[in-house]
Amino acid sequence: MDNPAQWPVLVVEDVSEIAAQIEAMLLRRGHRAVMASDAKEAMKIAEADRPGLIITDLDLPTFTLLIQTIRKHATLNNLVIAVIDINGPEIDGRSDVTVLNDFNELDQLLTSTIRH
Repeated sequence: MDNPAQWPVLVVEDVSEIAAQIEAMLLRRGHRAVMASDAKEAMKIAEADRPGLIITDLDLPTFTLLIQTIRKHATLNNLVIAVIDINGPEIDGRSDVTVLNDFNELDQLLTSTIRH
C-alpha cells in the first residue's frame, strides 16, 4: 500500500459524537478510518487492521493504558500515536505522542510517516 490514504487511521475516542466528527473529516480527506472507544478495543483492531497511525485524545479514560500497551507490543511499538487539539495541549515529557494542531498537520503526518 503505497498510498497513505489506503492505510487505516485508528480513531480511539470514547465520545461517540466526537468520534463521528473525526471519522467524517478523515473520510472527506480520503482516509480510511476504523473506530474504537477504548484501549482494549483499539488493541484488537490494531492487531487485526495494522493502522498507519492512531488518533486519540488526552481525555480518553484509557489513554495511558493505550500508550503503554502499544509501546510494549512487539509489532505495533513504533506506531505513531497522535492527538489533534487546536488548543495545543501540553504534554510534558511525552515523546511517545505527536500533537497535531489541525487536520492539515494530520495529512502531512500521514504522508511522511505511514509505514509500508
